[in-house]
Amino acid sequence: MGLRELRKAKRLTQEDLETLTGVSQTTISGLENGVLHRPGWDIVGRLARALKCRPEDIVPLTDVTDR
Repeated sequence: MGLRELRKAKRLTQEDLETLTGVSQTTISGLENGVLHRPGWDIVGRLARALKCRPEDIVPLTDVTDR
C-alpha cells in the first residue's frame, strides 16, 4: 500500500494531510505520483504518524534520506 491508498483509506484529501502534518500538498502529490523521490525522515515520519502506519508503508526505507 502506498501513500495515496493510505490517505484515501483515512478519507483524507491531500489538503487535509497537509494541515495535519505541515507537509505541503505539492510534496504529498509528488510522493503519490512518483515525481518526488528520496524524501527526508522528517517528512516520512510526520506522514506516518498522521496516517498511523509504518514509514515503510509510505516509501521504501532505502529511498529515505537524512535531509
